[in-house]
Amino acid sequence: MSQWLDAGPIADLKFDPGAPVYIGGKWLAVFLLDGEYHVVDNACPHASAPLCDGTLMDGKIVCHLHLWEFDIKTGVCDVGEQWNVRTYPTRVVEERLQIELPK
Repeated sequence: MSQWLDAGPIADLKFDPGAPVYIGGKWLAVFLLDGEYHVVDNACPHASAPLCDGTLMDGKIVCHLHLWEFDIKTGVCDVGEQWNVRTYPTRVVEERLQIELPK
């Protein structure tokens, strides 16, 4: 079972390159790529660095601590699948970003 939670107005998101949001009791990173919003867990599973502060290259976020790459659409990590991050569906309703999270 899942639920759609409101992450706030899109205009309030501060992308650099990702926008951190705290929603549903967890920190997530929101990215805008080719006009679509993508959301992943904000903590790198290796050393908990905030992925929203990494470098966005070719659809991947590169963690600034150890240069691991995570695909922002799939969460797949270049180092191995045991390091993948979770992704979350998004939608825009009346200029507000909504994120689908498990209950």
